[in-house]
Amino acid sequence: MRLREFFFGTIVMTLALITGNANPVTAFIPEVDPEMDADRQTASSAAVIMPLAPSTVIANDKVLESAYYDTLTILSVSNTCSDFFGGPVIAVDVFAKFMQTVKKDHLAPAIAMRMSGQTTSVFNTATKAEYRLFDKASLNSNGPFYRRAVSRADVSVPHVGKYAPNTEKVRVLILLHELGHVMTDRDGKWVLPDDGNNETLSRENSRKIEEVCGDQIQKLGENEGMKNLARQKLAEEKVALQRSSVSQPQ
Repeated sequence: MRLREFFFGTIVMTLALITGNANPVTAFIPEVDPEMDADRQTASSAAVIMPLAPSTVIANDKVLESAYYDTLTILSVSNTCSDFFGGPVIAVDVFAKFMQTVKKDHLAPAIAMRMSGQTTSVFNTATKAEYRLFDKASLNSNGPFYRRAVSRADVSVPHVGKYAPNTEKVRVLILLHELGHVMTDRDGKWVLPDDGNNETLSRENSRKIEEVCGDQIQKLGENEGMKNLARQKLAEEKVALQRSSVSQPQ
């Protein structure tokens, strides 16, 4: 079994690549970075891709749903964080596809997320983005995404980076850290290097996310209008799809 685990800073990963596809859906319009190369500039000038609706797992979990929209809010506009992930169009598309694979699991408290199975290598011909998706992406319901401690008798769960466990900020940091391990940069390298059992490198990767995304993470809660707009847009699209399916002749 191929396995990748995100402990508070530890990742274990091996790879097997298969070709896949990614298709654009709908959108916000970001600014274009004049320093970006031509291919990525073209992608960033297009409409930011949004999923038609979050997965059932996300929609049925208010904590995960909030973290999902918090992260989309950061990635859907041009800033240091979205630019680090290739610009808003690429970042939102890959994040949305990655999050569709996430399921909850009950794992050891030290694990934040675990990815296992073969990986699918995806190339989006519209955005020129390359990324990988694991067969299984498990978000630990027993770890720092949801809990400060396992029980009253246990020691509190450690911080991830500088953020306390079971907070909106640490949840976004965890998701962005994971995103960095599935995406490639313009040179074809992983946005965050594989850190395996190297706890020092894993912590450095978390610090890198804090460095490029810290300002946006710190401002979580100030962009409720954008988050609510995203929720409303996706809800309207879902209703439109349902009406369309009902109106189709049987």
